[in-house]
Amino acid sequence: MADGDSKDSKNIHSANAGKLRKVYYDKYNVTDFLDKRLYDQRDVDNVASNDLYVSQFIRSFETMEDAANRLHETMKWRKETEVNDLQETTFDRWIYDVGALFYCNHDKDGRKVLVIRVKYHKKDAEKLPGVKKFLAYHIETVYKEDPTKELVILFDMSEAGLSNLDMELIKFVITCFKIYYPTLLGYMLIFEMPWLFNAAWKIIKAWLSPQAIQKIKFVGKSDIQEYINKDQLMEHMGGTDKFQFKYVPPAERAEEENKSRKRVTFAESTKTSDGDRSPDSFKSPQGKSGMKRIGIRGTTTKMEPGSDNSFIGRLLTISPAEELEFIIDDSGKDASDTISLKNTLPYPIAYKVKTTSPEKYKVRPCFGVAKPGSTVEVFVYLQQGYENTISKDRFLVMAMEVTTDSQDKLAELWKTIPKENIMEHKLRCVQSTKTSAGQSVGAGCSSDENVQTLSQKVDNLMENTRQTQRLLKALGALQLVIMFLLFVVLFLHYRSTPDTSYSSCPGAAW
Repeated sequence: MADGDSKDSKNIHSANAGKLRKVYYDKYNVTDFLDKRLYDQRDVDNVASNDLYVSQFIRSFETMEDAANRLHETMKWRKETEVNDLQETTFDRWIYDVGALFYCNHDKDGRKVLVIRVKYHKKDAEKLPGVKKFLAYHIETVYKEDPTKELVILFDMSEAGLSNLDMELIKFVITCFKIYYPTLLGYMLIFEMPWLFNAAWKIIKAWLSPQAIQKIKFVGKSDIQEYINKDQLMEHMGGTDKFQFKYVPPAERAEEENKSRKRVTFAESTKTSDGDRSPDSFKSPQGKSGMKRIGIRGTTTKMEPGSDNSFIGRLLTISPAEELEFIIDDSGKDASDTISLKNTLPYPIAYKVKTTSPEKYKVRPCFGVAKPGSTVEVFVYLQQGYENTISKDRFLVMAMEVTTDSQDKLAELWKTIPKENIMEHKLRCVQSTKTSAGQSVGAGCSSDENVQTLSQKVDNLMENTRQTQRLLKALGALQLVIMFLLFVVLFLHYRSTPDTSYSSCPGAAW
């Protein structure tokens, strides 16, 4: 950019910032908000002196008053969240070890990619404030590095289930880029969104402006490389990067860096500033070829689903450990429960679920492959008409080591593999009824199971609605056909009836 262009850009920012400041100061008493501890003095000073920061709240399709309102909301949020004071050491170790949030590489235009691995996030109202702060810390860190550069958010939804859906967290992410950091987001990639989330997307879409919707891209393995090069993608997304992000605390990093300085010359090392707290800068000073990728490794740190009710087998960890509970209510819907199959091994495990009474149950999916470090959810539905007949029913979960996920090869392998190489675990079936207070009589349900049951009911309701709509359309079409046939019959009837209305008029023979 030429010097003249740069000066013109600064002049525009300065002029726009001045207009917004006037509206903002006229509407909001900054001193009063400081006295009430609703603003941070550092943010107040930044607004007074930083034209670039202030001007980013201005949008061409909104008024200056709208921009002033967004600036006010941001100031309050920054104080409430204490964004200016967030550091790596602010957060407990568990939030790093979950493995749900980290920076990984760049897109084709050099933007940093913030990965959110949805399958590792579990909805928890108590932990949600800490998770929001953790996300804010990552966003604030990259914004401070260069406020003029954009960021890419990659929602990795591969292997995610209904228990991972957290609408409050999604709404917070949208608010961050809609209000708090309005110019930071380049675009958002949604990788392999399960069809179960379609209903949630319709709700989310209503929260977004048309401009924001254009920034959301739904991708899979076949088209994600339109945005991110193959060597910058993790292997499970179809890339070649063998990236495994394992968090290393600052003390261990300092010790490793000291050892590395003794092994390499200054010319070979990559110096990292002591003040650089970017989550993306947690790396070895050996250069890219010897880089130790630091952050979170999902294959070893995922929270155990139902850890107090799990069977830990040699190939899979199965939850629940002993029994499937089917809660019967008066809704008329199929009762259901979920089998979680967690693979903690470094290689894929094939699974198959059988039952002694296949005519009573629908199992989805009844077979497949659990990838390393992943958890597969198998949904079991008790069909109507079989209530009070399940006390003797059993389910068998089978597992074996594999090197392929080809369905044809798996089917043949199940037939030929020796029985001693197959892990087996049995589950019995129990039935309970829901009381008027909405609680089940029988074994208690965890919050995740309640979410899954509620989500299943929503899915069933949507399916029934779709079926009703199809039926109404068919009835409408049938009604048109009947009316047409009736018209034809009447037309033919009147045409075949002799017309005698003029027989009494002399000379009327035509």
